[in-house]
Amino acid sequence: MIKITLTLMLGAVVSSAWFMPSMSFGYGDEDSTNVDKNYVRYDKESVVVGTTTDKMYYDSTPTKKMNFYAAWDYCQNLEFDKHNDWRVPTKNELRSLLELSRREVTVKHAFKNILQERYWTSTEDKFEQAWYVDFDLGRYSTQKYRKKYRVICVRNSK
Repeated sequence: MIKITLTLMLGAVVSSAWFMPSMSFGYGDEDSTNVDKNYVRYDKESVVVGTTTDKMYYDSTPTKKMNFYAAWDYCQNLEFDKHNDWRVPTKNELRSLLELSRREVTVKHAFKNILQERYWTSTEDKFEQAWYVDFDLGRYSTQKYRKKYRVICVRNSK
């Protein structure tokens, strides 16, 4: 009797609506008007500006992979587009670039040079680690400072 009950329960769970691996998180086709217009790309300058956040992201050739401290140095020493106040983005700033409303996890449409890899954030934790954002899987977690990931630099545009 227990075997039959368990089999029926398992069958109900597998066939229920929440267990649909092909479920789409999108709002329509990729070319629809649901594109996030809060990020504008300026190709000539290789930057993307968040119109609601007043953040400017450097979106040129992807950086090489580097440890956490090298990522800090890279952004702090970056002089681009007549600006020298670049920095590593916070966890929330970098997470906001993930486009989770589509079928596949991507980066906001305005960005052209972010790879499907992990990128450092400036947010540290109490275990001598820093947060990263994974633009391949759409997740974020912490890692030791010595790991090598890419970095995107950001600055306040106002």
